[in-house]
Amino acid sequence: MRKENFMEKQKKLIRLSNLLLDSLYELKKAKLRQIQNVMEDFGIRCSDTTKDSHLFYAAIERNWLSSAEQIISRVNRNLNDFSYHLQRFKELVNSDETVLPKLADIYAELIQIEQEFGEIKFDSNEKAISVTTEPITLNDIPLGPFEVKLSIDQISKLYSDAPFRIIALRPNPAGSNDEVTHPHVSDERLCEGDGHVSIRSAIEQGRFCDFFTMAVNILQTYNPDSPYISLDDWEGISCYDCGCTISSDDCYYCEYCDRDYCSQCSSYCQMCDTAMCLGCAYGCPSCNEPVCRNCTAKCKDCEETFCKDCLDEEGLCQNCQEQRKENENEEQEQLSEEPKADAAVQSDSVGETIVHA
Repeated sequence: MRKENFMEKQKKLIRLSNLLLDSLYELKKAKLRQIQNVMEDFGIRCSDTTKDSHLFYAAIERNWLSSAEQIISRVNRNLNDFSYHLQRFKELVNSDETVLPKLADIYAELIQIEQEFGEIKFDSNEKAISVTTEPITLNDIPLGPFEVKLSIDQISKLYSDAPFRIIALRPNPAGSNDEVTHPHVSDERLCEGDGHVSIRSAIEQGRFCDFFTMAVNILQTYNPDSPYISLDDWEGISCYDCGCTISSDDCYYCEYCDRDYCSQCSSYCQMCDTAMCLGCAYGCPSCNEPVCRNCTAKCKDCEETFCKDCLDEEGLCQNCQEQRKENENEEQEQLSEEPKADAAVQSDSVGETIVHA
């Protein structure tokens, strides 16, 4: 390596070391602020206890026994909360034993990272450092290489959120969820499992090489007890209705809701053979067969929806056809009876003489 390149690389690592050290100072400050908040809360509770003590003494001196008993009840209710806050206060104070590393220590960590994983990438826009893994294959399923990216500005939020992401560079996601790019990675977040405490301790103490090593080891290992999606189901598709994982060959796509379903949660139109889910299928009230919405129509008389096969050329369902036929028969009967009635009226007046007044 030429001397100019070596010097430039050295300057880069020193700048990164300073940024990382500053982030660890911010992390330390965030933890001290947390202790301060708990300390203030604990002090307020102690002050409340002192006030109750004075009130209790005054109540006894003045023979206000009922008031004294009320104070005892209030103190008794607060004892559990007081005990909880005391324990939390002790845990925070006892855990604050992290010694901040020196600049030279962090620089040495960065050198070790490059020896283990190759050149460190620095994203100046995100202020993040990252390393890239070799292509990873688990149970004969190629998942491609991953980028482990540590956001320097987010290290101060270590106690509330993970400051790193796992980015699939040539993703081969699970068939049922594109966000799952690894059995232990979902939406670029790593399921750390038992390594949660160790990973955070490594970051807190400035052991950045250990952090990257542990993260990469998790990526290179498959734990069948706690995957987001099992490798056995990796190539499958999740049924939107029941959630079962199915192969792409057994998957049925419903074009009406734009989702995939298994055979148990899907059907097909009896008229046009279009696949559809049970929710989008319509059961014809006449023939009880499932049909798609494109193969239905409303009866012109009753306006109820039927499959088109159950409507006649005039657009009538069977009940309305029968009703119309009955109405037509009744009209014909009425028409055929009207002449007979006229003839009967005329026969009653035969032989009668009109008498003029």
